[in-house]
Amino acid sequence: MLPSSSYEQILDSVIASIDYTQEEWECFLQQFLHKKNYQTWLKQQGVRSETFETWVKRELAIRKFQQRQWGKKVSSYFLDRKHQLDQVVFSLVYLQDRNVAQELYFRIAEGEQSLAEVAHIYSEKADAPVDGKVGPIELGKLHPELARLFYGARSGQLWEPFVLDEWIVIARLEEIIPIQFDDLVRQFLLNELLENWLQEQICQRSSG
Repeated sequence: MLPSSSYEQILDSVIASIDYTQEEWECFLQQFLHKKNYQTWLKQQGVRSETFETWVKRELAIRKFQQRQWGKKVSSYFLDRKHQLDQVVFSLVYLQDRNVAQELYFRIAEGEQSLAEVAHIYSEKADAPVDGKVGPIELGKLHPELARLFYGARSGQLWEPFVLDEWIVIARLEEIIPIQFDDLVRQFLLNELLENWLQEQICQRSSG
């Protein structure tokens, strides 16, 4: 949840009328009690033991509200977001001289040197991984140019040097990891939809 009191007030008002059965409550509670390291997780969430039950009941009400609002839409929302949530592993070599970059690209393409070796010896970006490899990381979190490059590409594809911000870059896509529409991803998307909805409510109240 977003840490704004206004957001919390709106959320509390919409879940106030949400009902749940004793069976739903017990089932939901057991999910937390059986969660590995749930005590540590609760501390990270800032939940104290004396308020645990209240917090869990509120979470259950929120989940039911999410299901009522977006349960039938979340699968189509997943399809809209999938291209950003798919993960990739890739390698980059950062250089400043285009001629050097072109020569190293040919060495990699022809198998004279591995990309990992080239990155280790020649990459000039101080905080770049030693072997050049990055990920897994979601496509939606990448530099827009890299996201455009990797979207729809095939594993193992190597690109000739191109400009990325102030660098000349050699890139290779190592692996594509498609996102799966499982329970965790479903809940992540429901949380995202809820946050978007809360932001809209705040904007409407501000403009009103």
